[in-house]
Amino acid sequence: MAYRQIRRLGAGYFGEVWLEEDEGLGRLCAAKYLEPSRLAPGSFPYAEAQAMMAAKHENVVQIFSAEETDGVPVIRMEYLEAGSVEDRYSGLPIAVRDAVRLMEEACRGVEHLHSRGLLHRDIKPGNLLLQAGGAVKLSDFGLSCFTNGSSVVPPWSYTAHLPPEALEADRGIDSAVGDVYALGITAYRLLNGDREFESFRASIASKGSVVPDGWLPHVHPRLRRVVRKAMHAQPASRYQSAWDFRHGLEAARPVVSWVPEGPAEGQSWAGWAEIGDVAWRAAIEPAARNRWAFKVERALNGKGWRRIVRDCDSFPGLPGATGHAASVLGRIAEAGR
Repeated sequence: MAYRQIRRLGAGYFGEVWLEEDEGLGRLCAAKYLEPSRLAPGSFPYAEAQAMMAAKHENVVQIFSAEETDGVPVIRMEYLEAGSVEDRYSGLPIAVRDAVRLMEEACRGVEHLHSRGLLHRDIKPGNLLLQAGGAVKLSDFGLSCFTNGSSVVPPWSYTAHLPPEALEADRGIDSAVGDVYALGITAYRLLNGDREFESFRASIASKGSVVPDGWLPHVHPRLRRVVRKAMHAQPASRYQSAWDFRHGLEAARPVVSWVPEGPAEGQSWAGWAEIGDVAWRAAIEPAARNRWAFKVERALNGKGWRRIVRDCDSFPGLPGATGHAASVLGRIAEAGR
């Protein structure tokens, strides 16, 4: 069968991925060319392909073939031109409703993997691919393994998403709750952006803390609790399955979904929301006499903006303004008013 290489899509530890045209079938595919020297000793070069085959699901990238080309193992799979969640959002915080939906779909894919006795072991924004309509598909099964011990378990994983028990034992994820932790970290990143995530990682490195405290003010309390539970330091205190986490996310869907936006110069945070004929906008910004102010406005039925006076206030420091903003924005997100 003839394949025409079009361009390189990317490269990782295990090899390169190319966009190719299957000239026999007239379709595009993503071809992963594996570097045999990077595979775990004793591992089967097509273990990733077999895992993808076993995990066939609407939220898992579809595999087309696994074969050898000029002595190099190649895995060909469907090509999703929308790219990954990481490509789409570039580490910026995204709309709350979008983050929850994306994570619910990722959880569905992971649920299916676990039901087949598989661990993904490398869940992160870059491995969540997007269909044209926005649906999520899990990709990159290079670190996946079966939980029954029938496959060689690669010792590596994406360190930034490893749960504490894996870091302490210097091993990769080896349980379903390890994948749940990685899902929780991914949700935290989508909601807060990678700037807050890097602060969280620094906190872990310096204090051994794994309780995130860098939430942006628009992430409502119920959702924070759900994501914190998925990220709990103790495996027994986490959600015990992706199914549990997904149902937690579903119960925490916002009534009003705040959309963070790049704050104007001097502002600490700014965002907006719409539901029906009601629009909201809010910001945390400098005020007179070195104070910080939070303001929130509402527009009904396309009319002009009106400040919600009872919710606006100023504080002598940024933490006070941020805390007040979190209270107001959370109330609006959960109650719609």
